[in-house]
Amino acid sequence: MKSIELTEKEAMTLSEILESYISDVKTERVATESRVLRTELREHEAIAADLLKRLEPGKA
Repeated sequence: MKSIELTEKEAMTLSEILESYISDVKTERVATESRVLRTELREHEAIAADLLKRLEPGKA
């Protein structure tokens, strides 16, 4: 497993980026008619949500 160390500011910025990305992916997922793309977007959303959760203080 790879790991990186982030400063508090970097972690906060990454959290904001992930939150924005998740919102955008949800919007795109709802708007798409392609079942394959919808599945891919759902997977991307889940990965981003997991990363965001792991960035919370006290989480690993």
